[in-house]
This record gives sequence, structure tokens and C-alpha cells, in this order.
Amino acid sequence: MRVSSAIRHLASVSALAGFGLAQAATQPLPPDRAEGAAAVQVEQCKKWLGTLASPEFEGRGTGQDGFRKAAEWMRDRFQELGLEPAGDDGTYFQAVPWSVTKVDSEKTFLEFVAADGSKLTVPHDRLEGQASQSFAANGPAILVVLPAAEPGRGRAAEPDPILAALDVKGKVVLLHVQPGQQARNPQMASFRAVAQLRDMEAAGVVVLEKGDVGGGLSGSSGAGRGGANRAVRGARISLASVRMGGADGTKLLAMAKAETALAKPGATELGVTAQVSIEVNSTQAPVWNVVGILRGSDTGLPAEFVMVGSHLDHLGRRGREYFPGADDDASGSTGVLAVATMLAKNPVKPKRSVLFATFCGEEAGLVGSAYLADHSPVPLTAIVGELQMDMIGRDEESDRESAKDNLNTLHLVGTEKLSRDMHALCLAKNSAAGFAIEWDEEGVFFRSDHANFAKKGIPIAFFFTGFHADYHKVTDTPDKINYDKLLRVARYVYDIAFELATMPGRPLVDPELWEENRKRLQGVETPAAPMRDKK
Repeated sequence: MRVSSAIRHLASVSALAGFGLAQAATQPLPPDRAEGAAAVQVEQCKKWLGTLASPEFEGRGTGQDGFRKAAEWMRDRFQELGLEPAGDDGTYFQAVPWSVTKVDSEKTFLEFVAADGSKLTVPHDRLEGQASQSFAANGPAILVVLPAAEPGRGRAAEPDPILAALDVKGKVVLLHVQPGQQARNPQMASFRAVAQLRDMEAAGVVVLEKGDVGGGLSGSSGAGRGGANRAVRGARISLASVRMGGADGTKLLAMAKAETALAKPGATELGVTAQVSIEVNSTQAPVWNVVGILRGSDTGLPAEFVMVGSHLDHLGRRGREYFPGADDDASGSTGVLAVATMLAKNPVKPKRSVLFATFCGEEAGLVGSAYLADHSPVPLTAIVGELQMDMIGRDEESDRESAKDNLNTLHLVGTEKLSRDMHALCLAKNSAAGFAIEWDEEGVFFRSDHANFAKKGIPIAFFFTGFHADYHKVTDTPDKINYDKLLRVARYVYDIAFELATMPGRPLVDPELWEENRKRLQGVETPAAPMRDKK
């Protein structure tokens, strides 16, 4: 069934109004859903988001203990709201295959032996880095100093000329990148150098820093038993990512009588033998999508579902730092919890059911949502639309515009990829939400979980308030969230979800849009959702 002409008229009015900040004042929602919208206030959102982005959850890295705590916390909130478990074996958890490696600290160390028999041992707790598999190397040590990284250095296609002139086959390379404005961290600055040294058959690589390091090596994490995500696959085929420095670096250079060798680019044979020993064990991690259902009120209708989602994970703990991920995506997960609360506490329940999902593994390549799309707890054909909230808590800022320029802006992404009905409905509901809608972020369409449902031919809408300077940094903290805006987005999504779950028909896939986008979406020949009749 088509979206009504009244909705299309409202959509055209909202589209015109959305370009001005005058629409910032919201309007009351229809009486059948107004009480639910008032059930969540800003202070509640602050509490939820503050918990999700707290040190206790350590950035919610998929496969890490912080993510487990966050998933259990979200499960408890779903249970409190009375949502029906939609996971495995009557639980709220849908297990996603995920392997992690844990470093054996007793068997992980560096050891350097000079010609006179003197020895320097660097134990695990005075190292830093990441290990995805066991690794052992033994050979003469050579120090290689590269100049400060320039823009693009470390990813350039051309081999480094300093390295190209060396014979490192069978040797353990101590790699030092001189500090510079563009050398943001050793991993980025030395990425290309490590790959080149691997191709030159170096026995191993240890990054040597001037400053102190420590805390030990962390394990890696990836989807599935045999296959890991792209980042982990890259780690498995490169040399070990190990860093040492501080007092240990000073002692090593003194042992080799090369105290001044870090001052200028070049290579120095150290005259010592190096041994690298890394031992890791691989296990399956408790990794889940957290899923729950609010049942619809009309048991006479065929079982259909509106889906509301976010990703629960972030970058987690890396070395001595953790990434709070307040906006990415504690804000979206707070939004999901807000919408679930509004629907659960609203006296009038929508006719269709609502499936809530907070996904794991988004940061590793949309892993959790891909698994759910392939192992859905409800038939894909029964999902009338998926509404995704990812980064809904900040005001977009860039080199071209400040956050103050975007106090009322919101990006709608992907609404025209499959269904003009979904697009029109989102515009119509903005007459109450009053956002200045922007359409200039279609480039991020494949970067959040909605994409996996669009690939199945399910109409989607992705709600996104834009990038900012703290994106994927340890500075993405709760104090920078615009909580009023976050709550407004959640109420907007609630209104859309309520309408989708109440209206007589459902958004239809437009055949010309499906044909136009199917190959890019890697979709099947026939979409899961009903398709509009061709004219």
C-alpha cells in the first residue's frame, strides 16, 4: 500500500521548513503517542550514556570484557522494560562467532645478548603492542632510524629508500621513527616500513621509542573461528607489533655502544643478538547482539516488525588507553533505549511489533548486524523497515563549519536508496521534530549497520548528526554530548517507529530504485520487503 497523500503533503512542507533553523521548536506528537514521548527526559539520557561510556565499560571493544559488561547492562534494561527475549535459547543474547587471543605473559619477552655475554631481558609488562598469534624470532639486531613521517608517509606506494638499501634478511630490526608533526603514533608512522621489512625477509621488527612504554601486549579480536576482520587479518600477515623504549632502550643502546644512533636517519649494526618470543592462546569470546521485542497490540495482523537499532561496541581498550565512544555509539544505544522506553510506557501500543537490536562488531566491519541479517530472529520478509541511530549526540563540525552552525542539523542517510515511502514518512514526521535536514552524507551509507538490512531489500533510515574532532579519539567523552539534541532525535525516531508500526500499509520497495542500487548493495534478485507494482 502506498503512503497516504496526506503524509506526502506533510513531507513536502517539512522538507521546505527543514532548511531553516526556525524549525528548531518541536511540536507536540499525536495524542496516541505523546505520553510515551514524555516518559524519557534529558537526565535519564545522561545517566544511560554516562554508564555506557564510563571507565567500567572501557570503550566496549567487541571481544573485550568491557563489551561483555555493556551487553549485560543492556540486557538488564531490556528485561526491566518487559521486552520479550529474541536471542538464543530464550535469552536476549544472539551469540556471534568471535575469536580472541590472549598473550601468555610468562612466555612473552625480548632478550638481547652482546658479544661479551652481557644480557638485557625486557619482560612482557615493559612492552606494548598487539599480538594475534604466537611469534618467535632470533637473529642479529640492526637499528634502523627513519626521518619524521610526512603527510601520507607510511601508506605510500613507493618503498622507503633507506630500507631498500639494507640487507635485513634474517635480522631483527629495531625500528625508530623520529618524532614529527605527522608522526601521530608509532603504528601509523611505521605501518609501511614494517610491511616493507617483511617483504625483505626480516626475522622480526621491534619498534623502539625514546619515551617510556609498558603495560604488556594485548591480544587481538576478530569474527569467526577461522576468519578475522580485516584489521586482524592484516596483523596476522605482518611481523609482530611490539614496542619497547624508555630505560630499556637506553640500556640497549649503551650495550651496543650506539648511544647517539637515534639522532639521524640511517642504519646501525648493533653487534648484539636479539630474541623475540610471543606466546598467545586463542579462544572464543562471549560476543552478542542484544535483541528484544515489544509485541504489537493487533494479534489479528500478520506478524510484522519495525526494527530499531544501534551498535553497542566501540574501539575498546588499546594499550594503556580506552576509547569512551560517547557519541560513537553510546549516543545511538541511548537512543535505542529511549525509544524502547517510550514505546513500552506509552498507554497505546502500536499494532505491529518492534524489534530492538544493539549490535556487536560494528567497528570491525558491521559484523554483528551482518550476522543478525543472516540469522534473523524474525523472518526478514516481516520487517517493514529498519531505523538506525549512530552518532546522534553531537553538532557536526569540520574545517568548513563550526558546531554552532549545526545546532539543529540532522543527516538522513539512505532513505531514498530503496523506498520513497520511507523517505516521505521521515520527512512528514520532521514537521513535528523540526530538524534542519541535510542530505550530504550519503558517503557514509555503508559505514553503519543499516547497510546489512538494505542489502536484504529492507527499507532503512539512518539518523546521524555528523562527524566532529573527537571522532574515534579518547576525547569522545560524555561531557561533550548535546543531550537535548540526542533526546530530540530519539523522539523523532520514536514517532517514525510508532507510525510504521501503526499505519495500515508498509513502505514498499520501488523497483527502479532497487534495480539501480541492488548491485552496489549486493542484494538478492528479489528484496525481502514487498515491491511496488511497476507502472
